[in-house]
Amino acid sequence: MAELLGQVGVGLSGEQQKMLLEILHKTTGENYFIGKKKKKSDGVKFVQIIMDNYNYLCKINYLTNAEKAFLMDLTPYLEFKTNIIVERSDDDEVVDADSASPTYLAKVLKKNRGNISAIMNSLLNKGILAVAESGMTTDDGRVCTSRTWFVNPNIMCCSPKDGIDKATQKIFKRSLRNFKVEGSTEKHRLPIYLF
Repeated sequence: MAELLGQVGVGLSGEQQKMLLEILHKTTGENYFIGKKKKKSDGVKFVQIIMDNYNYLCKINYLTNAEKAFLMDLTPYLEFKTNIIVERSDDDEVVDADSASPTYLAKVLKKNRGNISAIMNSLLNKGILAVAESGMTTDDGRVCTSRTWFVNPNIMCCSPKDGIDKATQKIFKRSLRNFKVEGSTEKHRLPIYLF
């Protein structure tokens, strides 16, 4: 019906479209809207790299090669809108509700658990990763623990840039502002902050 309404709505003024929807509502008791047909690409999973920020961090040598590789390895494990690192089931389409631990990531990435833990802690200290405060709740109702890991959406964002979860924004609100590169006293700021 929405597809038909989309075709009918073409060429009608806003007032005519409103009248059409009111007639349908009075006739059927249902609420309709005029929408567009979904494209194949509408359901594609994505992680956006905020290029200006990532390039800046690379330029100032803030990230090691191992940290850069690890961040790219994380992309399939980011939860939409929250940027929480989550476990995936064997079915690539299904995301488990469980937050991913360093042990889980080491297993699925086929890496040494000690190395994964060291990289995660390094990225935590650099403001690229963060862990939740116990009891924090995301917009969709996920209750986080101190073992819930997040990726800073100012670097990698698994949501529309204006749709980042409020809990995630709170965690990273002060991250990467006036930060220093090890061995230097110069303070740095990212070129872009999404919130």
